[in-house]
Amino acid sequence: MKKKDMFRFMMSAVMILVLFISIFPLPTKGASNTSPKNEMRAAWIATVQNVDMKAGMNKAQYTTWVRQTLDQLKANKFNAVIYQVKPTNDALYPSKLAPWSFYITGGKQGTNPGYDPLLIMIEEAHKRGMELHAWVNPYRVTMPGQTLTSLAPDNVARTNPSWVVKYGQQYYLNPGLPEVQNYLISTVEELVSNYDIDAVHMDDYFYPYKIKNEVFPDQAAFKKYGTSFKKIEDWRRNNVNQLVENLYSTIKATKSHVQFGVSPFGVWRNKSLDPTGSDTQAGVNNYDDLYADTRQWIKDGNIDYITPQIYWSKNLSVAKYNTLLNWWSYEVQTYAKVHPVNLYIGLADYKVGNDSDATWNNKMELPNQVIANRADKIAKGQMHFSLRSIQNNSLGYATILKQQLYNYTAVTPATSWKNAVQPLKPTFVRVNKDAAGMMLEIKDQNSKQPRKYVIYRFEGNKEESYQDPRNIVDVVYNTKGNTVFLDKTVNSNKVYTYGITSVSATGVESKDAYVVKEGSNSGEATLFNDISSSYRAYKEITYLAQGEITNGDLKGNFNPDQQVTRAEAAAMIGRALNLDGTKRENSFIDVSASMFASGYIQSAVDKKILSGYKDGTFKPYENVTRGEMALMISRSFDYSYGNTTSGAEKALTSRDIAQGMGNGTFGTNLSIIRADFAIFLARAIDYNLRINNPTIPFSGEMYVNTESLPIKKGPSENYAQVGILKHNEKVIIGYKVGSWTLIKAGSNVIGFVPNSYLNTF
Repeated sequence: MKKKDMFRFMMSAVMILVLFISIFPLPTKGASNTSPKNEMRAAWIATVQNVDMKAGMNKAQYTTWVRQTLDQLKANKFNAVIYQVKPTNDALYPSKLAPWSFYITGGKQGTNPGYDPLLIMIEEAHKRGMELHAWVNPYRVTMPGQTLTSLAPDNVARTNPSWVVKYGQQYYLNPGLPEVQNYLISTVEELVSNYDIDAVHMDDYFYPYKIKNEVFPDQAAFKKYGTSFKKIEDWRRNNVNQLVENLYSTIKATKSHVQFGVSPFGVWRNKSLDPTGSDTQAGVNNYDDLYADTRQWIKDGNIDYITPQIYWSKNLSVAKYNTLLNWWSYEVQTYAKVHPVNLYIGLADYKVGNDSDATWNNKMELPNQVIANRADKIAKGQMHFSLRSIQNNSLGYATILKQQLYNYTAVTPATSWKNAVQPLKPTFVRVNKDAAGMMLEIKDQNSKQPRKYVIYRFEGNKEESYQDPRNIVDVVYNTKGNTVFLDKTVNSNKVYTYGITSVSATGVESKDAYVVKEGSNSGEATLFNDISSSYRAYKEITYLAQGEITNGDLKGNFNPDQQVTRAEAAAMIGRALNLDGTKRENSFIDVSASMFASGYIQSAVDKKILSGYKDGTFKPYENVTRGEMALMISRSFDYSYGNTTSGAEKALTSRDIAQGMGNGTFGTNLSIIRADFAIFLARAIDYNLRINNPTIPFSGEMYVNTESLPIKKGPSENYAQVGILKHNEKVIIGYKVGSWTLIKAGSNVIGFVPNSYLNTF
């Protein structure tokens, strides 16, 4: 999409003569710069030809770039990124259907970078409450000048050369072949199945932009497959319509909440060609040149949003911005009663201060387009092309956006027609003052959990308007019912009231908010129906549940008096140590690959934490004794125990992890119940839960080897963040829990960090 209209918007020479220069902003009549509560504010991140992302970064460099990029967009109040993951029939993620893109490595296509760029982008975007739309280009195989032999050997363009056509200096998959359509659908199905994306996004590249005096070579396919069409043009449009329809149905069948959006060229048809077209004189249009009948997609409801690229100024007589905004708005409004579609507008940030149309030399041209969108009422936001231009901030336009138009947080618009059911508010919220701000812990036990939460903050002890975006602190993604948010923008001299609403997967906000005041915990959070805050093992069970080390049954019960089986023990220890829990074939005849704990069992056996029996069985459903529990924990945490059960029991009692039974014995041969297993495992992980509040030694120095490193309350990403470390910051070592280490930072913050981010110098 790099300056694409410069080579595809082929206008007559008359166009140049009718450009009218105006350097002064002319506010749209009725326009408003009031920041709306719900608005799409997205940035395209183009990877093709490395427009917005450089090649050759290792995992640490790429992660740093992603974090810095998203931090900047977040600070500018953007709420979504459109990340190009399939620029040329390749992939920026591990795929069984497409080779690795050379735009990530800078080497040959098919070279594995050693990490998953898309996964990192998704995780980091969601950590910041931002949506991730995966941008795919369906038909394009190469860029100009590239040869097929430069592609990876397993690229379908090489394994199925009959699928490919050459047009101009580029190669494309032939849109008229059913096998091509099936392949494209399967690639999107793989993408949606494997990743927690918010949307699949396609831009304007369908049939390629026409080249003068050159015919697109699909006549053989038309002769074979287009027999029911009199004109090849109608057949081509049908090919694209079928792809859009089938992609939509596939996405919804795979994950119904994932949106499908398209960002087409800005003109459907000129009025001179169709009386219902726009009052423009564009040299190119969707319907006749790209064979993309965008109006039909709106009519049929085969898209969730449409983002026409209106990449022209208000003064370009052949394609005025406001003329096209009004046309698209009317189209969407006309068919909304039957098939609602969200309308966003694609904006040409790259033209600001850099175009033959002198109107773009006015720093207010693009901000005024945002104002016009808001005045339109039907348009629900905009997408900016592209990241590099936003960062370059030509003429200071991006600063104007931030300070005057994007000055408050906005929630992305809903697709409520897909599911209008309002979610329930969170089950429980606790707010406590933290050294870095105000820490909110959001718990959710509702059977249908929301996708996001909106955090509202009001000064004083009273709630105010939930419709005023000035009261929105942030939007956060739900992290499996245990979400933590640190409000760093508080004034320590003020008192606050927070209201937290839930947002469904289709963007519908809950009717009610969970209201909590600073320092008010509204009682203790109970994660299980049968575990009250007064229960003897409440703290330990809650701690493990927060890290998803243990869980309850489908009814929300923990069943504390139920005996622990060997399979359950393997799973809990495996999760605590971050062992590989992938279900798989293993060493035992009585453990199937599909069993819930098969992966943890094999991993624990490989680590010599557990073992099987001589007859080749593991006996996964046999109960665990207290003595066996002591052995498992001693081996898991590398306690010295003399390879005896009594030694393991002593290792636990000497560390204030366990006690005897009250009759002078440890109860070695008694079966252990879930509550007691949780107590001992939680105390082994977190010394603060141990008996008599013991102190533990911290010794040995290590240094952080990444740009920033969150400190967690427990040995898992699922735990709350209690601090953050900077690159090369020194920490003191406590003990290891699997792949995590308990550390003490210079600020005396104590918590866990992954071992891989620590080095010795």
